[in-house]
Amino acid sequence: MKKIIVAIDAITYNENSLDQAIQIAQRSGGMILGVFLHDLSYINYNLPSAFVLAPVEYTSIVKKQKDDQAKLELNLKLFNDKCSREHIKHKAHIHEGMDIVNFLIQETIFADLLILDEHMSFTYVGAQQLSSFVIDVLEDAHCPVLVVPDKARLVEHVFLCYDGTPSSVQAIKMYAYLFPEWSSKPTTLVSFNESSSNHLKKSENIKDLLHQHFTQLHIDVEHHLRVGDAIYSYFKLHEEGAFLVMGAYGRSAFSRLFKKSMANTIIREVRVPIFITHE
Repeated sequence: MKKIIVAIDAITYNENSLDQAIQIAQRSGGMILGVFLHDLSYINYNLPSAFVLAPVEYTSIVKKQKDDQAKLELNLKLFNDKCSREHIKHKAHIHEGMDIVNFLIQETIFADLLILDEHMSFTYVGAQQLSSFVIDVLEDAHCPVLVVPDKARLVEHVFLCYDGTPSSVQAIKMYAYLFPEWSSKPTTLVSFNESSSNHLKKSENIKDLLHQHFTQLHIDVEHHLRVGDAIYSYFKLHEEGAFLVMGAYGRSAFSRLFKKSMANTIIREVRVPIFITHE
């Protein structure tokens, strides 16, 4: 049984994250908590000049608030109706304010998993960039985060990113604990060396751990002088039906190979669900 949080933009509703959460909950049981976030920064921007707003400007703000409330109520109904149809235990928390990141981070303290749409943003960002909202949540979440692309896909092969650091092992362990029903899926431990060596760091230790959790395990040690390029190319090649497990996003102890900049590139350009956690 798991408590799964789904982060939902209360105004611009996207069902993809909820679809992913439902798939997980149906396999393993548990509940879904929909956290509906309504960013009110647009109101704050107008407050300094509130007393000099022209009537038409004030009317526009009031109208937007009413429109947003109607959208929130509709999206909340869509969430409840869909979970009920799928016979999933569910709840919803609504937060309206300017501290939406902090609110969501506090919710993750009491959750097993957070599911986050990679496109989620409350400000305009370029097509090839992660929003500051996604980056901030990934850096500070208190539970593993599953970042999902714009379309739910059937997972056929799991890739465990490993470089010998405690953070990469922690991510693998958390994945194994949260997805025990996937223990028989084809699973590859992939490691990247900057030399031509096929040596796997702490080989005996990691193999002993993995063989207790995965029944179809393959180990792939890649080597390339430009490790960052190799990581991106490898996962683009294995994109179809893949699910990535990566360690430590944005913390001081994060993996030597899977730096934040590389993680951002993979999240934005490799169209797969990515499971990210840190110690």
